[in-house]
Amino acid sequence: MLNIIITLLVSAGFFPSLMESSAVSVGRMAEGGRLVEICSGIAVSPGHVVTLFAFTEGADVFVIDNATRLHPDSVVNFRDMGLSMLIYENDIFERFEQPRNTSPANGAALVIVADHPTGLSVVRTFPMEQLSDGAILLASPPASELMGAPVFDAYYRLSGVVTGSFNPGDGRGELMAMIPCNLWYYWAETLLSDAGMHTPLFGVTAMPATSGLSAVQGILLLEVEANSPAENCGLEEGDTITEINGVRVYHPEALKVMIQNSPDDLNLLVRRDSETTDIVIPSLQQ
Repeated sequence: MLNIIITLLVSAGFFPSLMESSAVSVGRMAEGGRLVEICSGIAVSPGHVVTLFAFTEGADVFVIDNATRLHPDSVVNFRDMGLSMLIYENDIFERFEQPRNTSPANGAALVIVADHPTGLSVVRTFPMEQLSDGAILLASPPASELMGAPVFDAYYRLSGVVTGSFNPGDGRGELMAMIPCNLWYYWAETLLSDAGMHTPLFGVTAMPATSGLSAVQGILLLEVEANSPAENCGLEEGDTITEINGVRVYHPEALKVMIQNSPDDLNLLVRRDSETTDIVIPSLQQ
């Protein structure tokens, strides 16, 4: 069976890349130190790993490399996305893949690569549907060994991370869900560049829009501070930001890090009541 799998991977052009995969094995000790639980992660730089927040929460988490535990110097959580980043002060990983501001199209060829102490798990799949929160359903049943695993396209470019499962309720049963890179790219870039930690206050309180609070999906502004840059550029309480520079957005963190990192003005598509308007946010770095 192993020979058959290797043959298929070679013929598909994946095998050389997978042997140098940016997938890593992540572990933690259970209560009492009796057990190491395993999920996967993605090395996005020589010293940074993205993995699942649910796995790292309240735990001594580490990367497992050749039976060695590599404990991070710090962990930064992105609760909106359900992701965490393990940060190492020294360069640890020779193979890594930085996320890009991309999302795969329905039907595109994808491959999931999960790393374990005993080897790699590889599953070929494709996107079927995008959910209202931006997650993408994959044409594969859920598998615990694939949680936190990176997803690559046919050119071995990072497309997203497996974050869990979802049942669409239409008879297809449980399917794996992926958070595409375009939803967490800016968060990762902020941490990788160590930028935007002391930028001026923009002046909004926001949350992901839901069907109960907004007619559209996006970033719902709960409050806009008086005389703030947000108010000065025309944003109002109750606005829903649906796009930034032509990219669909769903979580406040995307707005925050894009404002912090962009040296140029940002173009927002905003839904206000029943109308859509364009608003330009001047760069805070000017």
